[in-house]
Amino acid sequence: MKCLSRTEIQEFIDKEFEPSLMTEISDHIEKCKNCSSLYKQANDDKALINRLLEDDKSVDKDLPIPEFIPPVLYEKKKNIFRLIPFVVAASIIGFIFLFKPARIPVSEPIPEAEMLMYEFYDGQDLNKMWHEKSQILILQDEQGNVIQSIITN
Repeated sequence: MKCLSRTEIQEFIDKEFEPSLMTEISDHIEKCKNCSSLYKQANDDKALINRLLEDDKSVDKDLPIPEFIPPVLYEKKKNIFRLIPFVVAASIIGFIFLFKPARIPVSEPIPEAEMLMYEFYDGQDLNKMWHEKSQILILQDEQGNVIQSIITN
């Protein structure tokens, strides 16, 4: 058997292993100097902890517990400077909406092909047209004049 770690020895002391493994570990601790010294040290530590816990039980339980007073560092400070970022953000948003540039409508003429397309699709159910595979084909020359428009079904 390999040497045990401090954690494994503590588990052995707390009897967290199976009984068959406990006997094997106890035989190893008796034979191995390193493991026996760790075992002795762990037992001494356990005895010390038990003694300290017993001393804690002897303390008078009727002693009043003083009231908790929070440190002065954590008191809330009323600070006007905390509001500055919010005021600046609100004023920037206000200026954007107040002084936004006017939108000037486009006065360019709409091409003839686009007019034909708008007239064809006006009032049509586009979903139904897609399922029926309806399309409008508009043939134009180099200047953008409509040569021919074809509606397919």
